[in-house]
Amino acid sequence: MKVKMKPDGTEEFISLDQIIVTEEFLNSHPSVEKTQQVINHVKRTGYLDEPITINRDTKILTDGYRRYIVAKNVRMNLVPIVYEK
Repeated sequence: MKVKMKPDGTEEFISLDQIIVTEEFLNSHPSVEKTQQVINHVKRTGYLDEPITINRDTKILTDGYRRYIVAKNVRMNLVPIVYEK
């Protein structure tokens, strides 16, 4: 799936494979309904509604696990990210 536009605040695009997800996120279970809403948005627009937040040095995910799951689900290669402040 190609990225057509970028959500507000996007600092850059990186490969989804570069993002490191901690056990804390992996053990959480985001709401199926809200996740489906994000999937629908991506299918309708071609891009995520918000960038995924990661740590600049470690590439560890700090916010946006649901968006990460959706990007994986729809097989996005590049995802919009913003660095943790």
